[in-house]
Amino acid sequence: MSHHDRPHHPLPLRVGLVVALLEAVGLIVMGVAGVLSSLVDDGAMLGTNAGVLIVFALIGGFLLIMVRELWRGNRRGRGPVITWQILQFAVAASSFGAVAWWLLVLAMVLSAVVTACLLLPASLAATGTGGKADGVL
Repeated sequence: MSHHDRPHHPLPLRVGLVVALLEAVGLIVMGVAGVLSSLVDDGAMLGTNAGVLIVFALIGGFLLIMVRELWRGNRRGRGPVITWQILQFAVAASSFGAVAWWLLVLAMVLSAVVTACLLLPASLAATGTGGKADGVL
């Protein structure tokens, strides 16, 4: 791939993808932490936490693949990444009282940042066809 064939990565796209990447890693880390806490606690809720780890690893892994697609300039990653942001925002918004408020606010802010960054014209153009902003999803 020559220099001219490489996709252009404007700052908003880079910021959005780095934050989404951190979210994916965070999901996997939270899943592993749940399993480890069960092992430390004589196996309490190990089955549940192992199931959560599997789900978080699948979502995180899929998110990583979609971030890679966007980095390569392929718009097909945009819909799934933004869909995850909407789900993350909704879960955080509905979890007040169950989880530390600051963690929920952080998750909601990160969701808004990723979505905004991916929908800015420069990001749409960088992940669209022929360098032009085409459809959002």
